[in-house]
Amino acid sequence: MAEIKILLQGLSEDDDHDTAVNELLQLPNIDNYLLSLAFARSGGVERISGSLLGVAGRIQIFVGIRNGITSIQSLFSLFKLGIKAFVVDTAANNKIFHPKIYAAYNNELAHIILGSANLTFGGLNRNIEASSYIKLNRQSLTDEAYLIKLVNVITDMPAAYPEHVFQITTLRQAVVLLKEGRLEDERVTRLPSASKGEPEKERDKLPPIPTYIKTTPKPHKGVKKRTTRKAKNTAVLIWESKALTERSLNIPRGANTNITGDANLGLGAMADIDFQHYFRDVVFSSLRWGIDPTSRSPHLERAEMDVELIIKNISYGTFNLEVTHDPEQAHQAMHSTM
Repeated sequence: MAEIKILLQGLSEDDDHDTAVNELLQLPNIDNYLLSLAFARSGGVERISGSLLGVAGRIQIFVGIRNGITSIQSLFSLFKLGIKAFVVDTAANNKIFHPKIYAAYNNELAHIILGSANLTFGGLNRNIEASSYIKLNRQSLTDEAYLIKLVNVITDMPAAYPEHVFQITTLRQAVVLLKEGRLEDERVTRLPSASKGEPEKERDKLPPIPTYIKTTPKPHKGVKKRTTRKAKNTAVLIWESKALTERSLNIPRGANTNITGDANLGLGAMADIDFQHYFRDVVFSSLRWGIDPTSRSPHLERAEMDVELIIKNISYGTFNLEVTHDPEQAHQAMHSTM
């Protein structure tokens, strides 16, 4: 019968995943090891490198990529230890490979750490993490079923999804993944970017990995469905820009082009809007507008609003934007006061 204890890293004085994972990898008489991680960084590999070296021929490691965190350095570190990791690319920014499993097992027993800790320095040491440390007896039918499902579902992925889950057998493969944007370089900070007219990279043609999505079951016949109010989706597209210019992005290269940080809200990619009145009287009508009589342009109306900046589904925080309306001209501008 399974034995379970809890690891509460950062909240319990005696609990940390660094110690627990190293001890799991050093258990005697273990035939197989399985690690499944969402993220891996070289600092995490370094914390358990001595233990990994001793089991390199008996371990399988699966790690997610194309997630903005897993680095080429982590794969290089594993490769130097004699471990050829499998990478998992879901090819979807709204669906990442996320299980964190550290398992050691033989024909009689299994030790499993199952929780939130990734193979990063923070995951093993610094972060507040929670995991269950599970000891299984493989003579128990329920324990055996648990282990078989946990191991097989992960290790069967390369055969089930060969384009999305594959082993890194050469360092050159990792370099290619870095160039394609599916791995990170720990020496640099890379933000999402897009260039006008830039063709899609080959990697972006990989379709999302198919997974099982649980849907809400329909009510049984004869059972009256409870009346509920469906939440309204209040997100409405109010304006869409054309490709931003270097001036709008604060990166002008021309000697005579000034940095403004402004974006003029003209027609953009929209059609059939009266943009001289649309933004002031419809989109931003609820803002508190005012004028500055001491300004060199006292006819300009100004207001402020808080805006969350989201780029490619990644939130960069909330910023204060100043909106200026020129009633004498047919445009409106937004200026960040970050």
